[in-house]
Amino acid sequence: MATKTLNPVRRSPTEGWEVLRVQPPLTRLWRRRGDGRRSSPGATDAAWEHRVEALEVRMEHLEAELEGLQDALYRQASLEDKNIGELRRRIEPGQMARDLDQDARERGL
Repeated sequence: MATKTLNPVRRSPTEGWEVLRVQPPLTRLWRRRGDGRRSSPGATDAAWEHRVEALEVRMEHLEAELEGLQDALYRQASLEDKNIGELRRRIEPGQMARDLDQDARERGL
């Protein structure tokens, strides 16, 4: 029967995670066609410009939210790595023996 081994400690909190990058910003991808036609015929220039501006504002907001999510994910992964490292340190045989000995002395056992 095969035995499971513990996963090795990650070197970086984001190792193994795909860090999303929106490159280039999506707002730059909204361009006019090379022949000058609009993708929605019949729309007035002012209405079209307003629509594109509204989409650019939404895209900028979404990009900012995505960056915030990435930051939060990184902070959470860092915190979990720190906590797991502390737990591993506390359950090492030598440390466990010292802690049990200290506890026994405090309780008078």
